Amino acid sequence: MAISGKEIREGAKDGFPIFLGYFTTALAFGLLTRTSGFTFVEGVLTSAVTFAGSGQFLMMNLYNAGSLLLSIIVSVFFINSRYIFMASSLSQRLLDPKSIAGRLMCGFGTVDEVFTVASFKGRKLSYSYMAGLIFISYIGWVSGTSIGFAAGTFLPEVVQKAAVITVYAMFASLLGAETRRNVKAILVASLSALLNSLFILVLNLSTGLSFLISMIAATIFGAFLYTDKEAGLE
Repeated sequence: MAISGKEIREGAKDGFPIFLGYFTTALAFGLLTRTSGFTFVEGVLTSAVTFAGSGQFLMMNLYNAGSLLLSIIVSVFFINSRYIFMASSLSQRLLDPKSIAGRLMCGFGTVDEVFTVASFKGRKLSYSYMAGLIFISYIGWVSGTSIGFAAGTFLPEVVQKAAVITVYAMFASLLGAETRRNVKAILVASLSALLNSLFILVLNLSTGLSFLISMIAATIFGAFLYTDKEAGLE
């Protein structure tokens, strides 16, 4: 697997806007880990090992709600399962698809924004380019988490606790973007919200378990509701 400095710089340049977006969002996540009782090392490792944006916010909110570890793991797996398909799709455009090290790097670093930028290149992708693109994005997320956690040492407590609402803003933006493409997303989201409310308020299930069941049910409903073309399978 040849290394090209020019390709690395091109990837880093294309990924710089991702760096800015990830850094600012990760500031809030760093604050959230602090208010959740994590140590600095635990908070930073969460981002360094997971690197999964919305999945990490979901994980922290389920953790703060007292959910079982198994329900947290399964919930985060489901919400991040899209990365499996993204990485599989992107692997078809790599110059050397047989490189195990390169495929592992792309598999770990292929998140929504990285996938989007790489997909629009319109040519075969070298591992050097992907390394630059992924590394700059990864640094933005991990450094943002670090600085966000550290900022909690001097920011007022009310500001730190306000970081909890970030997850709602993130998922609202994701839902809004999907709704603009297909209004069926509203039906799927509404079903999930309705089931989640019923499980908690009527059946008195835990937050983690009710979220998990309602998410799976809504996913199955969406699979029947969406056509292959709408789901991007054609």
